Order: sequence, then structure tokens, then C-alpha cells
Amino acid sequence: MKKIKILISSLLILTFLGCDRDDRSDNVFDNVNGQTLISFQGTSSDLPVVIDDTGSVDVIIESSTISSSDRTVTVSIDAENSTANPENYTIVNPVVTIPANEYFGVLTIDGVDNSVDTEAKTIILNIDSTSVDSVFGTTTHTVNVFQVCPIPDDYFVGSYLIEQITPQVDGYSLSHGSVVNVVASGPTQRSFQTEAYISYCSGTFFTFKINLVCNQFVVPLNRTTCACSSFDDWWGPAIVPSTYDLEGGDDVLLVTFTDDVQGDCGSPAQTTYRFTKQ
Repeated sequence: MKKIKILISSLLILTFLGCDRDDRSDNVFDNVNGQTLISFQGTSSDLPVVIDDTGSVDVIIESSTISSSDRTVTVSIDAENSTANPENYTIVNPVVTIPANEYFGVLTIDGVDNSVDTEAKTIILNIDSTSVDSVFGTTTHTVNVFQVCPIPDDYFVGSYLIEQITPQVDGYSLSHGSVVNVVASGPTQRSFQTEAYISYCSGTFFTFKINLVCNQFVVPLNRTTCACSSFDDWWGPAIVPSTYDLEGGDDVLLVTFTDDVQGDCGSPAQTTYRFTKQ
């Protein structure tokens, strides 16, 4: 099913390029004087806050053009639709600076555990205005705020054989039967490089992230490299997260997540992978 849609999309793209090549030959994008597009990079990010401690996250704002002078972007919180308690976070710089000759600016949010729990609450960010004439792309960004517990640096790190132990969804979801290198991409996050749907998109690797949230494996929204149409927010949290026990070791671990969160190619499915330390 994915293969058919991918082939059709490829043919349509080739047809478009073949018909329109001459028309577009002189239309070159100007990254200095062209129209500026301002956008959040991605639609969501995570702010893990260590229990009885703090946390921080950087949200990237990008511009399609560069400028010889600094530019600013003003960001606000959608208080009506946000669910996180304001006592648990601070927007460090609601006016974000994109430095001269740069494409990106950084919005920093600091978290503190006044009343954070393990169930994620949201901060909805909106781009309100910029200091230059521009158009907007993605103007809303969701930050998930949740409590995490300290994890030893060497826990769930190293070479692991990954095997899908639940029914296949259009083939194996990740690099089933392969040994992957799991790294600590944060104090309470692990990640590894894997393929998506190896029956259709073998060789297209991406980073799969797993959060360790106070004895539960919580897979945040991950982008895929193989989809029917929408590649963003493909993998996500399980309906019933799998668990871990620090005292029980990390030789064999089970991680459950939701496959095809948005139902892009079919109904969302609960998928479990077994990680066996090598």
C-alpha cells in the first residue's frame, strides 16, 4: 500500500518536473532579497523536568532568508488552550532574535518542578509578529511538559538487537533483526538510528527517540522517513506505556509505541520492540 502511493507520487513529481522545467529555469530563489518566510521548526518539542529539580528546552524559529542585521520574532502563549501550570515554566526570551547573517533564532523555556507530574501538560506557543516584512509558515508550536526521574548515564546505552514482537504494520516498523547503537541523547532520553518500514523504504535512516519517564518508556512524537503523505508526528506515545526497573537491569527491555499516530496510511497500531543487549 505504501509502495503504490510512493510510486504514484514519484511519477507525478517526474511529470511535473518534465512539463515545467523550461518555465522555471529562470526562477531562482533569492535568500537575501526574496520573500521571508518565518516559521517554527517542527510542530512540537519536549520539556522534561527532573523530579524536584529543573529542566530546559530550546525551540527553534527559522527564516527562509538571511539579513545583514538582527531580526526579532515575538512569541506568545495561548493561555486558553495550554494545560501546563505557569508556575512550572518560564519563557526566557519571548522576543527571539535571529542574528545577522543567520537563518535561526532560539526560544528558551526553563522548567521547574513546583507541581509537574509524569503526565504531559502542554504549552501552546504562537508567533505573533516580526520586525521585518514576512509571511508565516508554521505559527503554532506545542511544548510537552512532564516530570522525569534521574537515570544512570550507562542505563539502556550500547548495542542492542531490536525485534518487533507484535504483529507487523505494512511490514516491520523499524530495523527488525538489526543491532542498533542506543545513545544517551539527554539525561532521560535514549535514541538510535533506524530504518522505517524496511519492506518499502530500506536504507532511509532516521533518529528514533525514547523518553524514560519515572519507570515508563514514553516515545515522543517522532518524524518518519517513510509515509503515505505526512511524515511528521508519525511515531508517538503508547496507549499503555511499557515499563522499566532500574534495579532489574537493562539486558532485555520492551518498548511500546503508537505506529502511524495520525492514521495516515491506516489505523494507528500499538507496536512493541524487544531490545536485547549485545
